[in-house]
Amino acid sequence: MKVVQEVSAKFNSVWIGWSGLIFTDAHGNKIVIVCTDDQILEIEKAIVRMGDSIREERREKAEEDVSE
Repeated sequence: MKVVQEVSAKFNSVWIGWSGLIFTDAHGNKIVIVCTDDQILEIEKAIVRMGDSIREERREKAEEDVSE
């Protein structure tokens, strides 16, 4: 049997070290994710893709707002 646990927290800060990620919420609660170097590089790719997508959407919206 596979056990799945989902944790929800409101992001406040993140620390990235050699052994993984530590997210902290507004109440000081921590979520620790142990990662390998290769996993950190995969996370980086995903974050960069999402950041690029967000910037593109914002650019398009700004262009629409200007043209109105």
